[in-house]
Amino acid sequence: MEPQDRVKEWPERTNAFYFVKIRSFKDPDLRRKLMEAENEFQKKIEARNKIIEVARAKKEERSNIISELKSLYAENKQYHVVVEVLQNHLGKFRNGNNTMQAQGCSVVEELEQTIKMLSDRIVHECIFIREEKRLYKEIKDIEKARSKVIYLSTNRPKLQDTVDGNEDTQDKVKVIDGIRKEQQAIGSKIKVLEDELNVVNADITSIQEDLDAATARKDKAYEPLQELRAKRDVKNATFVQNLTVLNKARDYASRGMVTELQGLHKTQVDEFMAQWRHSKAFREDYEARILSSLNDRQLGRDGRMMTPDQ
Repeated sequence: MEPQDRVKEWPERTNAFYFVKIRSFKDPDLRRKLMEAENEFQKKIEARNKIIEVARAKKEERSNIISELKSLYAENKQYHVVVEVLQNHLGKFRNGNNTMQAQGCSVVEELEQTIKMLSDRIVHECIFIREEKRLYKEIKDIEKARSKVIYLSTNRPKLQDTVDGNEDTQDKVKVIDGIRKEQQAIGSKIKVLEDELNVVNADITSIQEDLDAATARKDKAYEPLQELRAKRDVKNATFVQNLTVLNKARDYASRGMVTELQGLHKTQVDEFMAQWRHSKAFREDYEARILSSLNDRQLGRDGRMMTPDQ
């Protein structure tokens, strides 16, 4: 084999650069305090979240009560209108049956217009499902009231005969009494719901006070945690800087950027040696980090495996 052939078989030249590696700062006491502070902070967060869930449930309950009250208020208003109209009509029985029938027709037309208006809202407007249900219920209530008005309009001749015959007053207003009873039942429901709403509002106020206190406790628990984290970050500042340099070195090596890698290596080693020569605190800190790493691997100060009695 010719010498030139031997040269061709030689392996390519490999460049090796040894960078200084700085270990992360390990302080068992600081780590313990950090874990305790973190656990305490998480407890405060969980306690606050529970109160938030209770507050959310109470607000949902209040929203449901208010929605139901709005529906009952609308229904009660319709009953009030019908009763008022019927009372006026009963007071005018002696003015002629034709006039009363005309008045009854006008009331029916008014109620039908209201029904049409609400139906148009459902069809043409963009509304929430809850509002749509409320409108349907209101339409149903108005239709019920309209039926009662129609009933009274068609039965007025009988009521007129009763008036002319001087019958007992209770017989004249039986229909109105039925409507009033329904209105009273609605009024009772409204009263119960209003009382419930007052209780729920008081609960929400109390819960909000608890939430404010829980937020203050959470913020207070975060302060020592933040201080301990800052202390740890200061201790690990050199480690983070070193990690950045090592990552850049790996990037240069993977792309074959030998010149850049060589320059980075020289800069890092020169800076490390300058600090090592002039700063005792730097040397002690570096040795403490190295010893911690050696202890984790059961190695002695000189890097040899420790014996069981060491």
